[in-house]
Amino acid sequence: MRISFQRGDIKNLITTGVIYFAAVFFLPTLLPQTLSVHLRLNIALGLSTLATIIMFFIASKSHNDIDRGKRESNILIIIAIGLAGFVAMMLVQGIINGLLQYLAKIFEFQASSKNTSNVVQIIKLNPLFIGYVVFLGPIMEELFFRKAVFGYFYDVMLGSKQWIRFTIPALITGILFAIPHDGFSPIMVLYIMMSFVFSFLYLKTKSIITPMIAHIAMNMMVVIVQLAIQ
Repeated sequence: MRISFQRGDIKNLITTGVIYFAAVFFLPTLLPQTLSVHLRLNIALGLSTLATIIMFFIASKSHNDIDRGKRESNILIIIAIGLAGFVAMMLVQGIINGLLQYLAKIFEFQASSKNTSNVVQIIKLNPLFIGYVVFLGPIMEELFFRKAVFGYFYDVMLGSKQWIRFTIPALITGILFAIPHDGFSPIMVLYIMMSFVFSFLYLKTKSIITPMIAHIAMNMMVVIVQLAIQ
């Protein structure tokens, strides 16, 4: 396995990461508690919208080896592959959730996502937050975790076997994606599998739009199901 850190766009990785974590996790916590919950949520949505625009601009100026490949230009094919990825992810999620529920009874751990429960509660407080969960969140996460993080490690591993060049970056990306969502828990397996599916879509079509479509569709389905059962 060969690694050359000089090949990766570390500037894009750091810049995109700072913008993402600042807009989603840091800046909203600095808002005065004297403001109403609705106002704080609206400001947080505004920050996420601004961050998404900036991240899109940065992404358009930064290209990794995946972006430089022969890209699928037919938007209908990209949408179709993205939706196929969504279906595949839902099947994988169903299998993993079933397995986690079974193991949870034996080893007595929590098999449900605290992050999902928290998000649903926020949506009930402010329905506009659906816009973040379904659109802004997936777009920012794909621009950072897929294009910046996965793309960076994919670049620095040039010279390695193709399956290694895909597997290790996808694994790293999945772990990094899981930590701010549900931390180190058995549910991390689900986030890692999500990373493998979405990273494959990105690598297959050479377009970051493809995993965005799958991610948006998945979040939309989760929100619909969670609101329906609560």
